[in-house]
Amino acid sequence: MARWIEAGGDHQVPFMAAASRAARGQLGRCPACSKGDLRCYFHAFKPAQHQGTVWLWCGACHTSARLARVQPTGNMPVDPFASLTTEQFTELETAGQPFLDRLEQLWVDGTLALPTTTS
Repeated sequence: MARWIEAGGDHQVPFMAAASRAARGQLGRCPACSKGDLRCYFHAFKPAQHQGTVWLWCGACHTSARLARVQPTGNMPVDPFASLTTEQFTELETAGQPFLDRLEQLWVDGTLALPTTTS
């Protein structure tokens, strides 16, 4: 299991900016290590308003950030947990394997990925 590091210090502002870009469907290189590609996940806690939280992380250095109360304007990965109640999601997020380990595995196996667009 990876040890996840919440982006802080010099990395906090670049990660918040990257999370904001992720909410617009734009992922890039990790601002902490510049080696890994960023990954993201969005869960709508208020589905009717399409408002929720974006998780952003680097699979290489395990730095992460969350941006709450956002309404993504870009493509987000399909949420495999969209049908869970808030209570079920909270249990999933806090029980068992670390949530970011679960998200990383879903990203690696292709379950989470930004949709590709064709011109």
